Amino acid sequence: MPDYQMTTYGTTAGRNLVYAATEMLEHVHTVSVLGQFGLQKAQPGNRTDTIVWRRLNTFNMKANGTPSIDPGGFRLQEGVNPPTYGHTYTDVSSTLKQYGYVEKFSDKAAQLYEDDIPGDARTMTADVLAEIREMVIYGQLKAGTQVEYSNGTTRAGINTSLSLNSVRRAVRSLQAARANMITSKLSPGLAFASTPVKPSFLGFVHTDMIPNVRDLPHFKSVEEYASGRAVHESEIGNVENVRFLASPLFEPYLAAGAAVGTTGMKSENATNIDVYPVIITAANAWGQVALKGMSSMTPVLIPAVPSAATPLGMFGFVGAKMWMDAVRLNENFMVRIETAVTNLAG
Repeated sequence: MPDYQMTTYGTTAGRNLVYAATEMLEHVHTVSVLGQFGLQKAQPGNRTDTIVWRRLNTFNMKANGTPSIDPGGFRLQEGVNPPTYGHTYTDVSSTLKQYGYVEKFSDKAAQLYEDDIPGDARTMTADVLAEIREMVIYGQLKAGTQVEYSNGTTRAGINTSLSLNSVRRAVRSLQAARANMITSKLSPGLAFASTPVKPSFLGFVHTDMIPNVRDLPHFKSVEEYASGRAVHESEIGNVENVRFLASPLFEPYLAAGAAVGTTGMKSENATNIDVYPVIITAANAWGQVALKGMSSMTPVLIPAVPSAATPLGMFGFVGAKMWMDAVRLNENFMVRIETAVTNLAG
């Protein structure tokens, strides 16, 4: 008898999964803000779940991370060999965590509904995973130890909006720590690569803060840039050497400030002022596992076809899972300004 072969869904599943992963990864990139910056690492499969980030320490490092150098100690004498030195590293490790999202749909929805249910499920999966990544990174950054207040010395006393002096104090702290400006970001696409950007510090703010940032002295909108190019789609403009990026995911500490009274500041509960973190960062302030390459995300595509779980093919699934983590690498390379936001109620 002839050797018959059968074409099954499994024959094309690989191609469908590759398409789904590509589509999801490209969509995640458009949603990510924090996910495109920081020190990026790729974690190959079948390796340990621990990521180690190695930082070169500055010479004769002081407690605040800055070098302690006395030029007189390096003066050379004729015929005498100079002393020799070495350098040291600091390792910062983190353990990968797994995150996932799954949508379930019926065969009727897939076959008869006017919208592309499985296609929209892929988009939703990418949206959810992108937001998970952003919130994990943001949670790390806003827990940094370097903090400035728009007024006073505690979060509970905040009752004023962001000022130019607050931004300048944050920048001064970064510069004193020998922090370098950010000069690259993660490139779009599946490949693990970077794109150069104009050197600057980056300020990450909630979208509620956009009017207050625009009101700062010396603010220049993206449209006014000579190059006409933003460092990211979410960039609203710059103040001196800080470029500000806004996202609704950078949530405030609700009702954590002073009594709202007649301050004119925004308050969720109309009693205490909401406190907004403004995170000013330099290069290599934090690290993250990049969501890049086909191995960085595992898509799930199960069509509404008969199987042991559903003999009549009554439902299917779309989803994905990923491994990731983020970690602060140098506390002195980021400053959190805690501030209030003007209430825009009429």
